[in-house]
Amino acid sequence: MSFGAFLSQGGWAMGPIYLCSVVAFGVFIKKILEFRGARMGDLGWFDAFIEALRTKDVDRLGRSLDGPSHPGTRVLMAGLRVRRLGPEHVAAEARRVGTLELERAEAYLPILSFIAQAAPLLGLLGTVLGMVDLFQGLQSAGLDAIDLAQLSSGIWKALLTTAAGLTVALPTLAAYSYLARRAETLRVQLSNLTQTTLTELALQAERD
Repeated sequence: MSFGAFLSQGGWAMGPIYLCSVVAFGVFIKKILEFRGARMGDLGWFDAFIEALRTKDVDRLGRSLDGPSHPGTRVLMAGLRVRRLGPEHVAAEARRVGTLELERAEAYLPILSFIAQAAPLLGLLGTVLGMVDLFQGLQSAGLDAIDLAQLSSGIWKALLTTAAGLTVALPTLAAYSYLARRAETLRVQLSNLTQTTLTELALQAERD
């Protein structure tokens, strides 16, 4: 069966389910590209940053944060801008920018969560309405006119929407879980980077 035939056989519910699949795929690709661009697995720049912070090398400090695309660079840069105001201000500013970065990382993820829940329900609704329509037709035709082949054909056509809904929901749920895990990894990284920087600043204050 061709995709067009599959879509037409499933009834009206196949349209929204198909739309859900397109939206979910688009969101997944968008977020994958964003996380890949953030290069979360490459934290070598942070070692250079800490070393520059220890030696108070201002030029090297700026270079260590300018090049990488990791969101942590923006968090640390925001904190260092208010360094003269004290560690409390550094922590507060880093927390503020870190919250914004996490919101950006988690953007559109609720859409995937919604689709993973809505797609099976749309499929089930399409199946129920298809079965209602089928049995209404059989009732109108009368018991003598019931064709078993027609009955079985109507049932499997109605069940197509449930199958389609589950087919969309399962990979969407997997995509949501994967992306949510990446966002959680970023949360842990930002917290660790910020706390390590604050500890180094506290040690410097004691030495000075």
